[in-house]
Amino acid sequence: MTVPTQQDGHPHAAHVADAKRDRMSPGLLGWEQSGPVLQGRILAAVAAVALVLGVWALTQVDPQQIGGTGLIQVLPPAYFVALGLSLVGFVGSLGLRRLFPALLTAQVVVLIVILQAADPIIHGVPRLEASFRHLGIADYIAGSGQLNPHLDAYFSWPGFFGLLGMLSDATGVHNLTAVATWAPLAINILLLPALLAIAVRLTTNRRHAWAAVWAFYLTSWVGQDYLSPQAYALILLFTLLACVLTAFDGWAWLPGGNRFTATLRKVVHRLDGTEPRPGLSAPAADTVSLLVVCAVLLLAMTASHQLTPFVTIPILVGLLLIGRLRLRFLPVLALVLPACWLVLVATPYVAGHMSQVFGSFGDLTATTSASISSRLTGSADHEFIVYARMAEAALVWALALAGAIVGHRRRTPWLAAAVGALAPFVLLPAQPYGGELLLRIYLFGLPFMAFLAVLPLIPTTAEGFPWRRSGALLLVGAVLATATVTSRYGNDEMENFSPDEVALANHLYDVAPAKSMVIEGVHNTAWRFQDYAGYDYRTLVGIQTPATAAPVSCDAVNQLAKRAGAYLVITQSQEASAELLQTGPSGNLAHLVQSCSSSPGWSTVFHNSGGVILHVQGANNVK
Repeated sequence: MTVPTQQDGHPHAAHVADAKRDRMSPGLLGWEQSGPVLQGRILAAVAAVALVLGVWALTQVDPQQIGGTGLIQVLPPAYFVALGLSLVGFVGSLGLRRLFPALLTAQVVVLIVILQAADPIIHGVPRLEASFRHLGIADYIAGSGQLNPHLDAYFSWPGFFGLLGMLSDATGVHNLTAVATWAPLAINILLLPALLAIAVRLTTNRRHAWAAVWAFYLTSWVGQDYLSPQAYALILLFTLLACVLTAFDGWAWLPGGNRFTATLRKVVHRLDGTEPRPGLSAPAADTVSLLVVCAVLLLAMTASHQLTPFVTIPILVGLLLIGRLRLRFLPVLALVLPACWLVLVATPYVAGHMSQVFGSFGDLTATTSASISSRLTGSADHEFIVYARMAEAALVWALALAGAIVGHRRRTPWLAAAVGALAPFVLLPAQPYGGELLLRIYLFGLPFMAFLAVLPLIPTTAEGFPWRRSGALLLVGAVLATATVTSRYGNDEMENFSPDEVALANHLYDVAPAKSMVIEGVHNTAWRFQDYAGYDYRTLVGIQTPATAAPVSCDAVNQLAKRAGAYLVITQSQEASAELLQTGPSGNLAHLVQSCSSSPGWSTVFHNSGGVILHVQGANNVK
């Protein structure tokens, strides 16, 4: 017996009956009869209220009150009211009999602001010490016009930093701190067109496509959307996939080819028998232009990030094998470009880090240990956040699996999304990537997992959204949003800095002569945003230092500073990081400042509420 395909415009009678019963439920008749235009205006007003209330609530947060579990413990009730209104506004807009793309876009943007713009609104400075480092690299390239691959790994993949330098030169704005501050909001908005284009190509149901984009932002907690090569490469990757699915969808092999391709077609049709939307029909000249665009996107990714080009390969291969990419050479190009880059351009880095790059290849135990067990350390608050992140990731993967099963049973499009979600796992045997590989795998597959996660809740009818399904979608959205607020901002105490800490770094550059040794207590300082190669940067306490280790002594600093002296910088964020990650004994840095600041050869150069700068003459210079 043939099972009817349930796509837009072709629902089963049972689904239509269910939808009508839901829409005619008592108490809802007035809303249904008010008309989609009036309903849209009401929902737009809800979005506006949510936006204003959410931004106001974030301005009321006192950063000094943020503790070990991050932002969730200090957000006022008004914030959660705003978040709830945003969820209601989107689900209501999705349930209208007639979809309004502008209204849905506005609803998603409001959600982005409420969920992703907390850092710039609350703190007003860039998040993560890497943001300041990246500003320094861009400043170095713009100022010198040169790369220094022997300085560190960043200069072997300079595409993103070169772009920042060009932006600085072209605009005449040499201080890009504001750009770094608002990068999380800007990057998430820049991702929106590509995410929507991907979702639209994965299904014929526009409601499903919009719900998938919405679910992406509800579950995007990894926090790689700061001013970074990863964020830039992510925009390039999703844009490439949107281009491929839109312009080059289809089988790369003609029907009735060899036995392998014929068998492959049968297997794919058995798994997902739905017909994808036809690809873009364009003149030959436009097709060639799009091919060039795809090649440029691949090259830009290759020049900017170590990992993203390699995750592109299995995704493109997967799409090729299921008949969603008709360009057989594109996965080959995606492989050749990063391989050639490693051999021809990044040679200085690769040659000096062979064991780091290839030493763990094939060792799944090392990868999973670095990504999971090694992170389950630190204070009780920090462990709670790690478990919360693991739980949310597991929930999203479980929802995606359920969505794939439902999609197969309904015979609605699901296979391409499943391939996109699973393909990044090919990277698992590669290397731990600093203990972040599972985080990146989650991030790369998130647009596809979000698509599958909401699939069971999306009706197959094109005539509205049953109220029961709307309620279920709203409930799932509320759970995911709360989990993301917890997970994304759980390390806020150590990942963000105060303006006083930035002022401390500025004062350091004013008083420390070029080539001076500058020492941080632990690796978490808002510096290196200028004179990137102009100082000898050191870290006193390594990240692997156990809490049972002896407190750091004055002599340890004196030994580093004995030749020409040094400047020691201790900040609030360093202390917070040391306590949360239990790097060294509790109160280690505060004890160091208290016990050593009055020692012979030590003097306080500057201090404010963000920290202190101490000048150390060094043991050989004390008279």
